[in-house]
Amino acid sequence: MLHGMRRDAPLSINEDFLFAPDGTRIAYRAEGEGPAFVLTNGLTTTTTFWDHIRPRWLTRHRVITWDLPGHGHSSPAATAAGARFEALPEIIVQVMEAAGVSRATQIGWSTGCQVVFETYRQFPARCDALVALLGPAGNVLDTTELPLAGSHLYRLLRHLPPYVFAPIFRVLTANADAPGGPAVGRRFRLIGRDTTNHDARRILAHLSRVDARTMQTMGRSAQEHSAHDILARIGAPVLVVAGDRDPFAPAERVGLPLHRAIPGSELLRLPKGTHTALLDHAEVIADAVEDFVARSSRSGETFAAE
Repeated sequence: MLHGMRRDAPLSINEDFLFAPDGTRIAYRAEGEGPAFVLTNGLTTTTTFWDHIRPRWLTRHRVITWDLPGHGHSSPAATAAGARFEALPEIIVQVMEAAGVSRATQIGWSTGCQVVFETYRQFPARCDALVALLGPAGNVLDTTELPLAGSHLYRLLRHLPPYVFAPIFRVLTANADAPGGPAVGRRFRLIGRDTTNHDARRILAHLSRVDARTMQTMGRSAQEHSAHDILARIGAPVLVVAGDRDPFAPAERVGLPLHRAIPGSELLRLPKGTHTALLDHAEVIADAVEDFVARSSRSGETFAAE
């Protein structure tokens, strides 16, 4: 079993819960009417990351958000296997069924992009289209430009015993939302210069609520997981969004190769886009996704399983 202590956060009045196959309690929210969008977060984040973009989509779509195991209002992963990226598509299907949705545009941000591509691998009939926002298809630490090399990060995630990793993680994240926190995030380019201090502190405040042991397992899985082998045979419409100033998923190392690897995919390149572009460029991204989905539907490109 994976255990951990997380600081409680206020629940949304619209939030519901279900239990994943391994018993993990998953928080999700379904709102609006119309063609469905399923939004999948990246590691260490919660659904508040979609707060600027979700209201724009709610006017025309059924929008489903959910928290990864050990994140937000979901419980720590009940098993290590349940925290692996290969297990997450089944949770997405459960959430869709609970929300009364059989098919959706699968939208992932950051490592959530890996989950989206894995969902297509396992459940293509659940995917009307795919949108990869500022994230890879796999082996995430191979392409980052973070202060600590990806190979070193992976060694820490893989080899530190959980009883050592967990207290270190909690110490490092305990006061991340202190007044100086946003400045540190901007210095390492993990938070965009256009991100407001309010948004930055909300992002950083959630770090202290992430379950450390779940995070270690999921971080290790994010590096070990890859969906690169299916990219060339994806039959659904795909939109790739890349940011030129994103150190976590640099456009030249992630977004552009992803676009080239997926036949017929579209690319939105943000010259000033950082890893917090969902907050800083919400209008541009929201409009681009809606336009992409509308054109795909009109042209009859929406994937249909055989």
